[in-house]
Amino acid sequence: MRVEFDAAEPSLREWVRDVLGEDVRVARTQSGGFSAGIASRLETASGRTAFLKAVGPEPNPQTGELFRHEIRVLRMLPAAPYRASLLDSYDDGVWVALLVEDVPGRLADFGDPADHDAVRRAVRAQSQELTPDPIALDVPDLAAAVTRWSASVEAVLDRDPSHFPPWFVAERAAVLARFDELARAMDAGTWIHLDVRPDNVLVRPDGTPVLVDWGMSRSGPWWADEALLAIGAPTAVSVARTFDDLAAYDPGRPLPSVRRDHLDTFALAVGASLASFRDHPVPGLPAIDRFRRQEAARLLAVAGSLLGAT
Repeated sequence: MRVEFDAAEPSLREWVRDVLGEDVRVARTQSGGFSAGIASRLETASGRTAFLKAVGPEPNPQTGELFRHEIRVLRMLPAAPYRASLLDSYDDGVWVALLVEDVPGRLADFGDPADHDAVRRAVRAQSQELTPDPIALDVPDLAAAVTRWSASVEAVLDRDPSHFPPWFVAERAAVLARFDELARAMDAGTWIHLDVRPDNVLVRPDGTPVLVDWGMSRSGPWWADEALLAIGAPTAVSVARTFDDLAAYDPGRPLPSVRRDHLDTFALAVGASLASFRDHPVPGLPAIDRFRRQEAARLLAVAGSLLGAT
């Protein structure tokens, strides 16, 4: 549910003017993503540009907390060519907003080999840059998230196993054991984006990618973002090849290696978590439930292929 910039609170528009130094001449509302509120590319009379994302308490109060988290993270992240820099932030206790560097370009297409390879190189470079974790905010790490996903999956299996394919239900005990093992094996040595989706990656006209939207970021293993990019690819074959590469990769740093079966389990855990949270509408964000259903079905099929399940 997008809000036009002209409909924003006067105090918020005044803040934008103060930061940019002049009035906004053009505000282009952007589609994509799930956050409610304002998402606009702004341009002033002199040609200065910025991207504004802002949200109030309605229709979903949790979005404001994600924005506050993103503000904290962007303040601490160093500048990098594959990230959009924070220009300024706003928080009056009701509205929360970020002005970030406007990146000219288009959304990434993970089905395009050129886009996919470019994003993978950027994600790999960022994972190396952000190890050891320079942010270290006190938020649950990815291992804690996997434990939470596992608990949610177990609860839904008890209540309505139709959320999952028959092979998953039949292997319930083994699947839950895999999730627990994965969580215990995960280190938290890297600050990870954890939301590497096509609508969170912009591709400049020269083909270089930029990751945006750090609201889900946290500490986790260095391979997590690259694994998420892999399972966003269109075929299980490409996922398998990337997982083989990750399991064999020696980053040349004192980082823990990753077992191939743990990567397969990670793909399974992401798909299963989406399946467990489906049919839980989020107020004001009607597209999320449909996304969860579609991605859960796709990722569980990919994970089943990786695991040889039928």
